[in-house]
Amino acid sequence: MITAFLLMKRITLVALVSLLLVGSGCSKKKPEITSLQRKEAANLVNEAEFAIAIRDFPRAEGLMRQAAVHCPDNGSYWLNLGTLTRKSGKKSEAKSSYEKAVVAYADAYMAEPDNGKLLMRQMYAHALLGQFDQARAVLKKARAKHPKDPEVMSDDDSSFDRMLGDKAFKELAI
Repeated sequence: MITAFLLMKRITLVALVSLLLVGSGCSKKKPEITSLQRKEAANLVNEAEFAIAIRDFPRAEGLMRQAAVHCPDNGSYWLNLGTLTRKSGKKSEAKSSYEKAVVAYADAYMAEPDNGKLLMRQMYAHALLGQFDQARAVLKKARAKHPKDPEVMSDDDSSFDRMLGDKAFKELAI
């Protein structure tokens, strides 16, 4: 009787530990970005901006890629990387970067729902991807939730249509 009890106790303990290990491996918690990584990414972006100023676009692209990897939650880094890769003819890489920008801006807005500018950036990334219905939906949401934000309220359906027709926008879009 005691042997059966100890065996059941051991099996229960093994099952519990297994569940805990499997459960912890399945979590989708994003790794925390340290302040050192953020500072390094900011330095990389500064270097990338300088490289753009001197028209060294391949260097700028590499630096911006490193910055985005250091801080994958920064939509601006992904958006900038997307524009650099799109200008260099790497359409699939640009698409991937724009998609990551959409996610980063959406996540940032969830964490900071008073910042309508994040929705506007998300809308722009959707538009670059050719996801016009999603972009219009995000624009509508931004206008409804942030009626006092001048950046948000300066955009409407007609300004959205003008943006889509702009030559510079078309060069960056997928």
